Amino acid sequence: MAKDWLPACISDPEGCELLIQSICRAADLSRPPYRHAFLPSEQLGDSWIGRLEVRDSDGQRQPAVDLELEIYGAAADPSLQLSWCEDEERPLLWQGRHPVWMDGTSGQACPRPDDGIALETLARRLRAELVQG
Repeated sequence: MAKDWLPACISDPEGCELLIQSICRAADLSRPPYRHAFLPSEQLGDSWIGRLEVRDSDGQRQPAVDLELEIYGAAADPSLQLSWCEDEERPLLWQGRHPVWMDGTSGQACPRPDDGIALETLARRLRAELVQG
């Protein structure tokens, strides 16, 4: 997106729609066969939070694999956080320049879960999209 992705999203609905499309495209590529919709929920300062809602290849909702996405930080070096909406105890992913998995309860660093590669791929794609803009 643009170098100033968050201000563009706040003041420019068209720019915001392009960002949402990029988020959904990155999620679809990273987590096949699922299809994703991004529903922004709040903007706080330099942070943008939303829900990635998931449907299977038949179009049926799959809320058990929905993700919360938070994008925050400087536009030139954004950070992302991905967490499971339905299970707050599952490890969450913080992605800056490198991925860091954290225990969903304690916040302590933990190993990548078995199904974590797709989330790391998604986070890298999203971050690259935001930085390249």
